[in-house]
Amino acid sequence: MMSPGPINGEHPIPHHPIRSARIVGDDGEESVVATVYCPLKERSTTVPECESCHRFHALHFDAASRTTSVVCHSGPASRGEERADPLRGVGRPVNPEAPLADIMTRDVVCVRPEVTVDEITALLVRHGISGMPVVDAEGKPVGMVSRADVLRAAQERGDTEESERLTLRRDEVAPLDIEQGFHVYEPVETTARDIMTPVVLQMHESASIRQAASLMAYEGVHRLPVTSDDGKVVGILSALDVLRWFGRSCGYLIPPARKRA
Repeated sequence: MMSPGPINGEHPIPHHPIRSARIVGDDGEESVVATVYCPLKERSTTVPECESCHRFHALHFDAASRTTSVVCHSGPASRGEERADPLRGVGRPVNPEAPLADIMTRDVVCVRPEVTVDEITALLVRHGISGMPVVDAEGKPVGMVSRADVLRAAQERGDTEESERLTLRRDEVAPLDIEQGFHVYEPVETTARDIMTPVVLQMHESASIRQAASLMAYEGVHRLPVTSDDGKVVGILSALDVLRWFGRSCGYLIPPARKRA
């Protein structure tokens, strides 16, 4: 579908990108929660709810960036233009009050606390990221796990796996034919819960870039989960996201983040 352009000299209709939170469970299954930020309500909403609004115009797919946006009559075109084309903005002054909904990474990968370190390692490599939020059953952040946490766990584990003793009743058959006096031990897998940072610094999607950048610098963190009104993760802000936003605001053409297949 083509994006609506200027009509009779009017501004283009604003575009609002659809965000997706991919939550990986301990069984390896992914669930995807799609939302869109409404600048009028100043909160996230589901795509079906957005489509039922009288301001809704269409869904637009951009082949170059492979992103889908909601096109609606929701506000000033200037804000929508920044969403529709992140490379535009040459000559515009840096706006420290820009909301995180416009700047954050909109496709965020999350894991449940029960996901193993091996699966976390695979996700980090597959998606080309260095960290991800750990969320509960409702999609609310309970911790952060990073590449450094994975490496630290591997170093502490060394060549041996932590194990737990397996006790059998007399009427049970032992998995191995072992002699009296020997015991069977099963390896205990390390999970996100074991290695994550349990204290979560997070910000609401309507918070400004100056607030987020100040918090990240003060706390010395490289990423922040971005949450909606109900506390669920709808995006993530990384230090690179802040640098991309600053470069674009200064007039430089910065390409979108590269994604690995």
